[in-house]
Amino acid sequence: MQLANLSVLSEIEIERIHDASLDILQTCGVRVLRPQTLDFLGRLGLPVDREGQLVRFPRTCVEDALSHAPHQFDIFDREGHFAFTLGGGTPKIAAGHNAVFWVDPRTGVTRNSTVADVEQFARICEELPGIDMIGIPVMPQDVPVPQASLLYAVKACIENSRKPIFYSTDNAAVNRAVIGMLEAAVPGDLRQQPYGICQFSPTSPLYWEGPVLEGIEDTVKSGVPLAILPEPNAGVTAPYTLAGLLTVNNAEWLSGLVISQLLQPCAKVMYANSWTTTDMRNGYALVGSAETSICRVAGAQLARFYRVPSHTTAPNSDNHAHDEQNAWEKTFSTFCAVAAGNDLIVNCGMFATGMTCSHEQLVMDEEIAAMSRRIAEGIEVNDATIAKDLVKEIGPRGTGYLTAYHTLERLHGNEFFTPRVAVRGPRALWETRGSKDATQLAREQAQDLGARTSARIDAARQSRLAEILHAYTSS
Repeated sequence: MQLANLSVLSEIEIERIHDASLDILQTCGVRVLRPQTLDFLGRLGLPVDREGQLVRFPRTCVEDALSHAPHQFDIFDREGHFAFTLGGGTPKIAAGHNAVFWVDPRTGVTRNSTVADVEQFARICEELPGIDMIGIPVMPQDVPVPQASLLYAVKACIENSRKPIFYSTDNAAVNRAVIGMLEAAVPGDLRQQPYGICQFSPTSPLYWEGPVLEGIEDTVKSGVPLAILPEPNAGVTAPYTLAGLLTVNNAEWLSGLVISQLLQPCAKVMYANSWTTTDMRNGYALVGSAETSICRVAGAQLARFYRVPSHTTAPNSDNHAHDEQNAWEKTFSTFCAVAAGNDLIVNCGMFATGMTCSHEQLVMDEEIAAMSRRIAEGIEVNDATIAKDLVKEIGPRGTGYLTAYHTLERLHGNEFFTPRVAVRGPRALWETRGSKDATQLAREQAQDLGARTSARIDAARQSRLAEILHAYTSS
């Protein structure tokens, strides 16, 4: 039996958050800072205050949008092969995304990120079985056209891994170029075989900026699935209560859902969340706090209530070092995200409140995620696994389990997780191997995996990606 999904909200509490969100949308409304979107929504009959740039969303409009949103959808890889289903109840893990800095694997010094870092990151992701999707890890800082940094990073990931792409931007022109890259990379029809997911965020509290709305329109019309990710901050852009934080997130998400479904009925949309809490002693936004992990559980419940796929962030830590705090914050955040049943969990390889990446962190995070998924899988109980007859055959004080066929046929099964990094065994053996800690072992594995080139893209598609990048940077 699988581990039951974690829950922190009762059905009545979910309804209260839902009703409060609908009331906010209907009576308070959301600011929409794009005239074309205001005109579009007004033509469809929504109450629009053009002077105040305010749109109110009637309850019936929200309910209609929810009725059209797909309950699940499939994602494909770069070669057009089925990768996984989102909304099917099995959590998927993505690496990245959207940091700035990198920990140099040779010196250990935090520095500006580079395209080469992204290329190696993608190659490592390709080799790690626990990574299902690649979120663009950083905006590399060594590119000749800084406003195109996302495009250089997307190109680096596409060229070095077959795994699907997760990205975000607030620039409509960049978004169109990324969609062009996805279309150029995948051999089939991007609408029928979505190879990437695009994330867009409202600005808390309760408004949408023009370039983001333009990007949403391009995205849903291209068939690329959309993750609507509000980012309210408790006590700063949302109430300083978890229920209030959840409600602002929920209202903002519902407003984005309505807009996307009106633009493109049945558009593939995810219930995404990346809320932060606030340390009021210093004003720091936190992503690794216990409270954010509680909200990860609540977010998954709200997504199931709306019957749409869910996305959250993990493993998360606010610390700047590969240390014990980093490990416990990442473990709690990942386990809560997985055990709550979130469909897509994004952030492997990042730390320092999402500002920094490292290759060794990616390897360690994949192990945390794999262990969390293993715990959530639970225990298979049937006649063969109970092995009653074997127990009776060997009997009291018997010594035959080690050589029993029952044991041998299960040695290569998946019931027991084999770690990639964790140190096991006697101290003497560990010392003879150099007394290396998990971070050192992960760094060595990252160097080995990052040197492999098993998923290089062919020259024709590589040339097409270069053309798209050149067209944008020279325009």
